Amino acid sequence: MPLNKVLTSLLLCLLCASCRYSHTPPEELWDITSRQRDSMQFAIEHHYTFNYNFCVKADSLTLLTHLPENLLHAPADTIKLYAGNEIVVANILKYPADSTTYWIKVARDQQTMGWIAEEVLLQNVVPCDPISEFIHAFSSRFVLGFVIMLGMGALFYLYRIIKRRKVYLVHLYDIHSFYPTLLCLLTASSAMLYGSLSSFAPETWLEFYYHPTLNPFGQPFILSAFLICIWMMLITSIAVVDDLRKQIALEDAISYIVGLGCLCFIIYLILSLTIRIYIGYLIYGAYCYFSLRTYLRHYAMPYLCGKCGHPIRHLGRCPHCGTINKA
Repeated sequence: MPLNKVLTSLLLCLLCASCRYSHTPPEELWDITSRQRDSMQFAIEHHYTFNYNFCVKADSLTLLTHLPENLLHAPADTIKLYAGNEIVVANILKYPADSTTYWIKVARDQQTMGWIAEEVLLQNVVPCDPISEFIHAFSSRFVLGFVIMLGMGALFYLYRIIKRRKVYLVHLYDIHSFYPTLLCLLTASSAMLYGSLSSFAPETWLEFYYHPTLNPFGQPFILSAFLICIWMMLITSIAVVDDLRKQIALEDAISYIVGLGCLCFIIYLILSLTIRIYIGYLIYGAYCYFSLRTYLRHYAMPYLCGKCGHPIRHLGRCPHCGTINKA
């Protein structure tokens, strides 16, 4: 099947797949109070509700001790929360003058609680879950990490060029292993799926952010595919390190890993930013074609020597031990 037909079929599958979590509409539940119905509706729209736990990430967070409607009549006392404080949602209230604005009552303990506008709260907290905290940290420090990784890679390769030594790099002067190419392809796939989620199915991504899981089963199709890519990236990374250990020296392996990390960062950054304007899908298809074609033409080793066990590209004399291998 031509490559363009494969990419078109993949894109249609992603667009037609379900990208929302299913919720029972609160109005269809009879045996609940109006307060419970409002709470369920709020949880569906905002992805959190009463007793949800947050962790303060800002240097400080100011809470108002009085109910919001009392602010019009008297100045309110304030309470300070600080970075690292864990808080819980104790109450949710609509501001009387604006039906679209919510005020959230949060509590650190029995003595420390107060009100804050939802918009201000969400800008300064993160859900109390390791996965949510990692997503928040990765999103806010992605550019810094990219610059550091790129700088390290440049220093490694400059050092090796000065020493006039071979510079191993995926796609250009690669090792005889499919795992580095596979890791790059998985990175590209995860970036494409992340960009699709955040741009075209933001509610699904927000639901995952507030209620994260590492289980890819039972999730919407596109989120399940994203989680599978993440798991495969972790497993493939271990396989890359193992193959590097067997094929090249330690110094070469370190520079190769740094270069591979830089390339993965570049791929992830470009695709995650260009998917929202659709160009990313063309870049993704072109990169997959280029990487697979490069590996199959230059680095694929489909045979093993019958005597020494080394991978070889063609049948015939083994370049390692000289044994003649026949079909």
